[in-house]
Amino acid sequence: MTNEPSPRRYEPKILELIPHRPPMLLVNRILSLGKKASRAEVFIDEETPFYEKNLGVPASIGIEFMGQTAALIAGQQALNNPEEAKLGFLLGTRKYQSNVAYFKENSVLEVSCIEGAMVGETLASFNCEIRYKNSTEVIATASLSVLRKPAESPETPTPPEKKQ
Repeated sequence: MTNEPSPRRYEPKILELIPHRPPMLLVNRILSLGKKASRAEVFIDEETPFYEKNLGVPASIGIEFMGQTAALIAGQQALNNPEEAKLGFLLGTRKYQSNVAYFKENSVLEVSCIEGAMVGETLASFNCEIRYKNSTEVIATASLSVLRKPAESPETPTPPEKKQ
């Protein structure tokens, strides 16, 4: 496995939209991005975290592919309206299903997320799917639950921890 990802591995805009950085940045390109939906590409090869030689990436990692694709939506919302920026924390998933054990090596995945319901201003759900690029067959699905909390502005000091 290569230690350093190639320089053109990640679309630069992704780095503006989500806080993840290599080696835990898993989405590579933005295919589409709207107010409530996003689609991204994920490369499955020897530079991909969790890659296993001759197998690919375990399908369980698809949850994180979905989470980072959903995070693109919040990142875009924060760029458009910084004073209402929110941080997202993946709380869990319901009904994650995959009909593959591994995402095959040397492939490209298309991950799509659509914001479903919002409960108040703090809890969002996203319906997500994964396909191989240029395929109509869905190979993984899930509904993600995300806690959204206001991002602290850089000017807002964090209170010191209480000493005991």
